[in-house]
Amino acid sequence: MIRASTIAAAILLCAGALPVAHADCGPAPQPAFAIPDGAHASKDEMSAAKDNLSEYSEQVAAYASCLDAAQASAGPAAGGDARRLQSEYLDLGSAALARLASVVNCFTRQVQAFKATGGGSDAGPAECSTDGSRLSAAHDTLPGGP
Repeated sequence: MIRASTIAAAILLCAGALPVAHADCGPAPQPAFAIPDGAHASKDEMSAAKDNLSEYSEQVAAYASCLDAAQASAGPAAGGDARRLQSEYLDLGSAALARLASVVNCFTRQVQAFKATGGGSDAGPAECSTDGSRLSAAHDTLPGGP
């Protein structure tokens, strides 16, 4: 499920389906959860992280769909700024997909650690979930937006 969503989002990006958008798409979704340290996490903690990741993946897919729809409607309306807006919105879509890929990668490493150790009962957040390796959201607002 997670892998399929990531692949679908990557296909949209590679196909050029994310070039432009409008302020109605809002800011890019951010992960609102920490991935547990797989070497110390319980099965329930890993399952909850999987559910959270699936929800986040769906949010990113909806954001990408919004960007795609905006491309269709904003092209002629953008006038002379079309190329600049196209680049800015492509950057926003790319950043959202890169962030999702980073979170999926972190989760995958923690699943591997969980399988290797059998987990535990005293998990804190995984280092990859808190070390700032995910892209900063500072530039993830749409032009003309908040």
